[in-house]
Amino acid sequence: MLQKTPRKNQHTPITIVSLLFLISLGYALYSTYGPFNTKEAVSEKHQKIPEYFDYGVLYDRIYCNDFFEFKIPILKGHEATYKKYDYITKSIYERDSISATPQRTAAISDQDLLVIVPELVKIDVVKSFMETKSIEDWQQYSKEKSKRDMFGPDYQLIIRAHNLREESLGRYINQFQNLHNPDYGTPKFKEISGISFRAYEGLESFGGAVQQTTFKMMGGENKKISSYVTEMHGFALSIDLFYLTEEQKCILLEMVNAIRFHASSGI
Repeated sequence: MLQKTPRKNQHTPITIVSLLFLISLGYALYSTYGPFNTKEAVSEKHQKIPEYFDYGVLYDRIYCNDFFEFKIPILKGHEATYKKYDYITKSIYERDSISATPQRTAAISDQDLLVIVPELVKIDVVKSFMETKSIEDWQQYSKEKSKRDMFGPDYQLIIRAHNLREESLGRYINQFQNLHNPDYGTPKFKEISGISFRAYEGLESFGGAVQQTTFKMMGGENKKISSYVTEMHGFALSIDLFYLTEEQKCILLEMVNAIRFHASSGI
């Protein structure tokens, strides 16, 4: 009885030829398109960066930014500030303001694009007394304003841009020692309108031990931080939430979750 040749030996020459073909094909694809797992990085690198930087505008309680192509609604009961003017020092006592002029992208280093805080309606003491026969409303306003002037609002949302200038996003983030991955575990991400952001948590920090003690003795309270960061057009785009309570965090997240990026949402 004839002994059958093992099947694995019968196809050895064909297997080698096939393997060599696949290796050649893989190398050709790699040379043309690069690593498949860095698709986002490749597209970002070759993405055309606008020549001029856009500070954004606020229209009908919606902030829009054409440089990063996103918009975010301002919830009722909140107010927003953004760069509207350039200030020119005329003398040591006087400054003049003109509408913010466009700057070349390469000239921008760090820029706060938008700051959202709880609305604080200014109250005139005389008018308030004439209407209510009391200064209680003005006293409450004055107390809150003094507190804000010293410690800032109880909660706020800040959108910032930092020009990386060839620096890696990870290295930039590592500069902030008060931020860390949630639970100090595997890095977490948050998707905002189809864009992936790195998610970090932390606690406000004010200098060394002496400054911290003084800050607390004056009635200050360190706020919690939730920070979402991504790279776009060569910039680190960060959305930072500062808050004291989980209820405040939920209010801020409501606005974050309402952000829409033009490129991903088609708007």
